[in-house]
Amino acid sequence: MKIATWNINSVRLRIAQVWKFLKEQQPDVLCLQETKLVK
Repeated sequence: MKIATWNINSVRLRIAQVWKFLKEQQPDVLCLQETKLVK
């Protein structure tokens, strides 16, 4: 089983990269995370 994780930092801006990654790497599970910090 192939599991991938990606700190995406705005999935809307990177959706083309996400699809390319999925096609090339073919993970069984993809975990997308985004970190938001407040001063």
